[in-house]
Amino acid sequence: MSKDKTIENKSTPGEKEISKKVNETISQHPKIIIKEQIETMEVHKHPHHVTHKKKWGEYFLEFLMLFLAVFLGFVAENIREHKVENDRAKEYALSLVQDLQNDTTAINVQVKSGNIYIAITDSLLNLSNSRLEGRNAAKFSFYTRFMYWTAPLYWNRVTFEQLKSSGSLRYFKNYQLLQKLTKYNEMVNEIDGEFGAIGVRGNMLLNQINEIIEPEIHHDLSRYILLALDTMSKETKESFFSAKIESMENKRGEIREMLNMVVVQQRNLRFNDTRLQRAKDLANELIRELRKEYHLENE
Repeated sequence: MSKDKTIENKSTPGEKEISKKVNETISQHPKIIIKEQIETMEVHKHPHHVTHKKKWGEYFLEFLMLFLAVFLGFVAENIREHKVENDRAKEYALSLVQDLQNDTTAINVQVKSGNIYIAITDSLLNLSNSRLEGRNAAKFSFYTRFMYWTAPLYWNRVTFEQLKSSGSLRYFKNYQLLQKLTKYNEMVNEIDGEFGAIGVRGNMLLNQINEIIEPEIHHDLSRYILLALDTMSKETKESFFSAKIESMENKRGEIREMLNMVVVQQRNLRFNDTRLQRAKDLANELIRELRKEYHLENE
């Protein structure tokens, strides 16, 4: 026997009568019963129901929470971007310091070479006042060999050019520091322009020198650079000064033309030496300020 039938058998006669009337009522008026049930259910609305009307305080709280979430996200992103920019600025600053240090080393070499050129120009002018025979001719040939020297100065500009081309100069917030970097770049361009002119005069001098000194002397001295004269031993110099050279008196016209060009070169090297010293001073100043600004003392 099923469970339903068991329950039905246990009901009393009165309960059976009531149940029978209820069933008859539902079967006769089903729509009325369902409507009453729906109306009864609608009375009990949940606070989160779609038709529930919120108080203004709830709207304000939700707005406040949304605003705080957006604001804190914005602040966090700004902090992250600020840190990224500071890190990049420090990396560029370190690279600039290394470039500037290399520049100062190159400037020192260039100034030293220029000073040697200026000194031996004076030696040539003094020798030209005497007869260019024997030892004087040998010494004149020795110094003449180095008169077309035109060693360019190779600046370390990769970092600064990268900063300019990529727009990364904006990472440097110190305006005065940025101005000095720009000024240094302008000085480098100005000095490079003069080095170009020095190179042109050097090529012209080479042609003149070829008309004056003997190929053997030129060949023997070709393994030395101008800077080597500062450390060349007295014995080595004496071996060149003692060489047998023919009289150069018959080349006075070529010598005069060469010496005039050498004097122009000497004058411009003196002028360039002053600009190189200013560039070196500014480079050292930038190194100090970059180290201080970005805490690179131990780098």
